Amino acid sequence: MSPPRKAAPTPPQQISAPISNVASLPPRVAALRAKMLEAAETRDIERLRTPIEWNELPPIFERGTRKGPGFDPLDVLKARSFDGKGVEMLAILQAVMEAPFVKVKRGPFETYVWPAFALVPEKEPDAATRLHMLRCLRFADLTSDPPLLHLVRIGADGTWHTFMPEP
Repeated sequence: MSPPRKAAPTPPQQISAPISNVASLPPRVAALRAKMLEAAETRDIERLRTPIEWNELPPIFERGTRKGPGFDPLDVLKARSFDGKGVEMLAILQAVMEAPFVKVKRGPFETYVWPAFALVPEKEPDAATRLHMLRCLRFADLTSDPPLLHLVRIGADGTWHTFMPEP
């Protein structure tokens, strides 16, 4: 019997400096971001269904979500939203996607992450940045220490991976 194979070590993660120029995004990432912002601006959660369905699998909106027959990812956002209709989550999504982003490389994989200040915090953010940070979290998450900022992760191929709070 041969010894168990050891898993290959995880390559280190490389995080870019914050990027504000959305023209530098790959076309599929830029198109998804634009569709997400378009939906968020309407404050109608159903408008987010189109960018969700661009994926083969729905993005992850919270840890431990069960998926199966009848699963609707919009129900997760509605349940997480203070108003029960998803408007709060759309406002947070808009704030997150309007912020600068970073490019994260791990081995051959690239992911774009919003907002940049969640992964590359400023030492002394100015008042405008602090206000923008507050727009990226739910009121209910202010009690967490540190507060849980919502992040969006999109693969370089335009696959929407996550929109959820992360410490």
